Amino acid sequence: MTTPDSNAQDGIAVETGAEAFLELLNASGVKYIFINPGSDILPILEAAARFKHLGRTAPELVMCQHESLAMTTAHGYFMASGKPQVVLVHLDLGTLQVGGALHNAQRGNAGIVLCAGRPPWTFEGELPGGRSILVDFRTEQFDQAAPVRQYVKWDYDLRCNENIQHVVQRAFQVAGTEPCGPVYLTFARELLMQKMTAVRPLPQDKYGPAISPQADPSALREAARLLATARSPLFITGQVGRHPEAIAPFVKLAETVAARVIAPGIRMNFPNTHPLWSESPANPYLKDADVILTVDTTVPYAPVQARPSPRAKIVCIDIDPIKADMPTYSFPADIRIQADSSKAIPALLDAVQKMMDRESLRSAQERLSRFKEEDGLRREKWRKSALARASQRPIASEWLSYCLGQEIGEDVVMVHEAISYWSDTSRHIARTRPGTEYRADGSSLGWGLGCAIGVKLATKDRTVVCLTGDGSFLYGHPTAALWTAANYDAPFLNIIFNNGGYLTMDRIMDNTYGPNSYSSKLPKRLATSFLPCPDYAMLARASGAWAEKVEDPARLPTAIKDGLRHVREGQPAVLDVVLARA
Repeated sequence: MTTPDSNAQDGIAVETGAEAFLELLNASGVKYIFINPGSDILPILEAAARFKHLGRTAPELVMCQHESLAMTTAHGYFMASGKPQVVLVHLDLGTLQVGGALHNAQRGNAGIVLCAGRPPWTFEGELPGGRSILVDFRTEQFDQAAPVRQYVKWDYDLRCNENIQHVVQRAFQVAGTEPCGPVYLTFARELLMQKMTAVRPLPQDKYGPAISPQADPSALREAARLLATARSPLFITGQVGRHPEAIAPFVKLAETVAARVIAPGIRMNFPNTHPLWSESPANPYLKDADVILTVDTTVPYAPVQARPSPRAKIVCIDIDPIKADMPTYSFPADIRIQADSSKAIPALLDAVQKMMDRESLRSAQERLSRFKEEDGLRREKWRKSALARASQRPIASEWLSYCLGQEIGEDVVMVHEAISYWSDTSRHIARTRPGTEYRADGSSLGWGLGCAIGVKLATKDRTVVCLTGDGSFLYGHPTAALWTAANYDAPFLNIIFNNGGYLTMDRIMDNTYGPNSYSSKLPKRLATSFLPCPDYAMLARASGAWAEKVEDPARLPTAIKDGLRHVREGQPAVLDVVLARA
């Protein structure tokens, strides 16, 4: 029997390629493998079982009953931890089943090592692990990686175990280098079953991700000059919150120049209780802004709706300011700086503070005072509007958001996929602390439930609340998601904003064809209505969650408290809140 020996001259003792793979994941600090298995990766299951039997360390296998769930869970864990995660699926079939979740990982810059078996090479008994059943012959494709190649930064098919340590380390290096993103690694069963004696992980300090870039000093000075003399500055950000340490200097920079801040993105980028915070989109403010700063923003505005004044000066700071993985990207900028925002923002703040003269400071202070007065008025208006709908049936989304805001503390982590209600929730649910809000930057629904599981696994001591529409709830494979949450100690509270269908699609239809479209004249819209709705609470209970359907607006505060209590006691919880359709 071999035993692990990390100090041995020949590396760590292993018996097979599968065991070598697990030890390399250990070396990269991997705690979980988010897996949906198949016959091609059985050697990894056997290796994990052997490690468990011998008391050896190995990543925990988190069983996800759908491949898309495995990817969204890994995505959530990456967002909360900043560390590349591992997804393991079955051949080309499991790879295809990952589906739109891979698109979200790409657009969200999620560092994920997506691994899949490939069909065995041999079929006459030449090697252990060769083709042994009929299906082994049906599954081979000419190029298994082709369907995902445009969604990943790197793909590779492991060809031998002699360099497995280099290949696996390369996967983590590419996935974890800014801009982070998914990579794809495949391996044949023969390699996983091949006999080995040892594996030598590469030193992390010599083969790790690249250091992210600092901003060009001269470009920063010019950007600072523009901001210091601005009369109507506007900030737009999407992902500055991926660097928690960048939020405080970003807030200070906004306060220094008294800039409105549009921060809808996929993180908690700017406190939504701050008087400089403004609702998304930036449309109402673009035409009057004389200096616009965009930071880590994928799409700052939709030109067909609104665009900056031709006289405005635009500064872009981004780890990838040209969005090289997007075929077309046509947003102007006078200064386009490639940099890590956590390094660039403090330097920019320092430069701005040194350049602000007495007149600039006075002007900024006047703007800030005006914004504070306006902010108090708008927040009181929002509060009164929500309270005025406290008894409305079906329940008003404003009232639901207000009730959530009263019960969800600022330490609670909120995963947000209630797309039609971003405005209501942003107005009423305070988000002020780094790492307390996550949204998808891609376009594929069904991300929220898995993300909530991943976030919970990464932040065991935090309460996690997931907001979904009924559409995104269904897309998220709720049976699989709630089962995984219940069985891997990852409880979260899911609030379903149940409007009976795809409300966002109805709104887009109305914007495209006008309020008198043929679609709007129908009593039930084609292909966007779920009516009559499934019993989501019953589905949740069948999957191990506590659940309740809420139709009485007076019941909401107590129901939310009940759901949070069950989650804090260790059980996933679902509230199906039936809302007015529009």
